[in-house]
Amino acid sequence: MPDWFTHSLIGWITGKTTKQDISLIVIGALIPDLVKINLLFTWLQVDSHQFFEPLHTPIGALLIAGIIAVFFPDIRKAFLALGIGVSTHFILDFFLVHLHGGMKLLYPFSWGEWQWYLIRSDDYRVTIAAALATIFVFAVYLYHEKQTNLSKNQ
Repeated sequence: MPDWFTHSLIGWITGKTTKQDISLIVIGALIPDLVKINLLFTWLQVDSHQFFEPLHTPIGALLIAGIIAVFFPDIRKAFLALGIGVSTHFILDFFLVHLHGGMKLLYPFSWGEWQWYLIRSDDYRVTIAAALATIFVFAVYLYHEKQTNLSKNQ
């Protein structure tokens, strides 16, 4: 189940392997789930679903990424890292079985919803696999750093 933890782990792996800004990629991976703010308004009995729904679309998430990127000295580099994170989010979510019909990948040009029906939302094997992959990538990173330091000292 691609939850926030899984999205964060995959963002970290992506940042570590691409040598991009890890923190921005992780933030980017969580941007589409800002739509969860709607839960607060639902609890307050305020119907705001139509307002927040575009946040969980590629165009909406990239607009938010662009707004966040403006606050960094190198806007393009920040936007690239945030965009990479956003893309990892949608890649993971594309495999989910969505109860509401799927993701609006082409919004606002199309209201069509797509999904691949591979992972149920209550399946935690994806989270476990992401955690194991993170441990593996971190171990490889530590090994590589150790080898690099040894070669510098010789």
